[in-house]
This record gives sequence, structure tokens and C-alpha cells, in this order.
Amino acid sequence: MIGGKSREVCVYGDALIRDPLQAIFSIETYERHRLTFRIHTRILKKAIKTETELQHQSAEPPNDASATRRMQGVLISLAAFLFWNSSLAQTLPLPPRPANAPSGDQIVQDISSLSRENREDSLFRQIMSGNIPDFMRVLVAVTSTASVGGSQRSVTYFVTADYLAVGSNEDYILTPMTPLLAQRLADALQCTLPTRKMVNDIYAAAPLKLAPAPIAPSAEMITVPVFARHDSMVWAQRSPQLATFPLGTLIGGTKKDVVISNKIRNELKAGVLKPVVIYGWHQLNGVPIQPLYNGHGETYADYSHGIRLVQEAAHLSGSPTEVSAILKDGALSAILSDEGPIPYPRYGDLPTGMTGGSGGGPRGSMVFQNYPNPFNPTTVVSYQLPVASTVRLAVYDLLGREVAVLVNEKKSPGTYEVKFDAAGLASAVYLYRFMAGEFVQTKTLLLVR
Repeated sequence: MIGGKSREVCVYGDALIRDPLQAIFSIETYERHRLTFRIHTRILKKAIKTETELQHQSAEPPNDASATRRMQGVLISLAAFLFWNSSLAQTLPLPPRPANAPSGDQIVQDISSLSRENREDSLFRQIMSGNIPDFMRVLVAVTSTASVGGSQRSVTYFVTADYLAVGSNEDYILTPMTPLLAQRLADALQCTLPTRKMVNDIYAAAPLKLAPAPIAPSAEMITVPVFARHDSMVWAQRSPQLATFPLGTLIGGTKKDVVISNKIRNELKAGVLKPVVIYGWHQLNGVPIQPLYNGHGETYADYSHGIRLVQEAAHLSGSPTEVSAILKDGALSAILSDEGPIPYPRYGDLPTGMTGGSGGGPRGSMVFQNYPNPFNPTTVVSYQLPVASTVRLAVYDLLGREVAVLVNEKKSPGTYEVKFDAAGLASAVYLYRFMAGEFVQTKTLLLVR
């Protein structure tokens, strides 16, 4: 219950069944193997059984109108399945939501009196424990394009359908947070944040666009009660749209975005050496209320700020890549950034020896995020080498035990793909470690059966 109102919801891909005749299938597990979902056969059989029982119990045979309605239900369900099966969906690598996890209302009560630091520590623990709405786990594909070297190039990346929230499908709250927490979560979930251009492209791609709902500025706009008040205002707009646009539909217009920008380190305002950069809150005419702005410090967050996670794993004209790698590239960055290359596309201190100026990012060895991820039972890991190197690529469990060696030989310069088959392993989070000469990089992968 949020703002005193229970959320009766319709959800893409969720086994929330009010009437089995209106939900012929449910999604029990979703996987990233070319973004295919398994039909929940048990629910399908239950729906058919229920339909048969209803017909037997009915005193009158079904008329044409009732038969039409039932057929429409089947077609809607099939359309939903085809949507999931054909869309380029990805999922956040989080555990299932705990059965005893607090609801959105409970979280509001728990964090209202906390300091900012303690509040954000609490939100981090809640999210990393899996306490987010199920619909938010499934990411939505967005494609950005630009002319690069006289040719149209495109990058497809995957974003949260709505701004980050905690709680359940029925009772959640959109959670403003500082860029410090947003980056911490992005790092833990193999994600990044969008740029201004990406925010524009996401808004353009959103089937559901809602009008911004501002609250008059005040000293309280950075407090949890005002966060909750604005959440209720957004829900009042969102809930009438559920029948047409279920939870899980890409949505825009409800928040300003915390974005990646060169203005994190350049064109700084007096007295704000470490800013949060915000942008967006598009009106229905497509014009954003908030221009790109870096006048607040990195510890600031008010009710209007939203966090849209973007998975690092992406596709450049069909080939695997990472969003951050594209943003660093002197030419390809134009696909995702209208500010030129962003050499260090994240919040936090710069590594030793780096500056915040524009220009091409460093080129060298790197390993990309495996794709698909989560996976069952196979996934592909890609890596690139600028010079000939002895490469070792191995997979470990969380106890540090080596479970597979994918590569262990000298390789020429180039880009490579290697398939990992986890047929003999249990569902879990694993690590893969890439070593090329003195370069070492480790990433996580998630096997879900």
C-alpha cells in the first residue's frame, strides 16, 4: 500500500493471477538466452482445467459474447508471450525477492528518520537482497543511432522499465538517491547510468509517457516524506494506465535522470567540485523541464531525481560491446553521447594519472560482460587484445574454486569470443577472471536454471 492505496496491478511476465482465464500463461523463469522465456505449463494446464470446470458448472452453454471474450483473453496472453519472446529483454543479476522483505510503505517508515548515509546504506542492502518489484528485474531494449564516419551505426542497450524502486509489484516506492549510491548499485549490478542523449532516446522509445508532476520547491524536498508524496502522485497517473500499459512497460516523464556527463568533472559551478548531473523530466511535448545541470553536490537528491539503470552489456551493430567502452571511443561515442567522448563515464574519483577532459579513451586489453546473462546453460564471453598476449580466462565459484578454464594460450591481436557451457554446474553467481600479460579483469556471471 502506497499513500493509503493498495496497488492492484497487471504485470508483464509475472505470475500474479487474479483469474486464470485472464492469464493463460505466466513466466516462471526468465532467461537471457536470446531473450527467450519459458511458458509456465502448469499454469496453462490450470487455466484450461478451470475453463473446463466453469463450463461444466455453468447452467447455460457459453454464448458467442462469452466465447469471444475468452478468445480475446487467449490472444492477449499469446501477444504478451510473443512480446517477451521477441523483445531483447535482459534481467538484473539479483536474487529473488525474500518472502519477508518489507513493502514500500514499510521501507518509507524505516528510513524516514535516518541520516542520508544510513538511509542509502539501507536502500543498498534492500536492493541487493532482491527487494525490488519483479517487473523491474526485466530490462527493456533501446536502440540509439548516429552517423559515424559517414555510416549509420547503432547500439542496442538494456534499461530498467521505470526508475529504480524498492518493494513489491503491489507496494513499491520510486527511490531518489544520490549519484554515490546510484554508482555503487550500478557497479554491483554490472550497469551504468544514461547520458543526456540516451535519456532522450529512452523517452522517445517509451510507449507510456506521463506528464511531469512537480512539487513546489522547499527545504523538505530532500526528505523521505516528500519522496513518498511524489511517488503517490506518480502512481495516481500510472494506475489508470495499467490495463493498456502493464507494469514492465517502458515509461518516461515521471522523474529527472541522474546522468553520466563530462560535466561531472568539467564546467564546474563555484563551490561544487563534485556534482550530481541531472537532466530530463520530459513534458508531453517532448521538451525536458530540466536542462543538463551540475549545480548540486554529489550528496544531493530530491524527490524529482530518478535512477534509470543501463546494463553495461550492449550490442554495437550486432556485436557485443559495453556502454562505457562506446562512451570512451572518440568516434563511436556519438551514438550514445551528444557531448563527445566521455573518458571516465562514472561518478567517483578519477584513477591516478587520468584527467577529466574530453578525448578518446584508453585503448587496450579488455573483457566484455558475458551475453546472455543470466544464462542457462551456455553464454559467450568476448575479449579484445591490442597486442599478442598470453591469455588465461577462467571461471570460479564464490569460494574461489576454479570450475572451468576457457582460454589458456597465446593469442594474436584481435577480438575473440569463447563459449562457456555450465551444464554441470548449479545455479549460482560465478566469477570469470581474464588475464592478458599484466592486465587482469574480473566480472560476474549468473547461472539460473
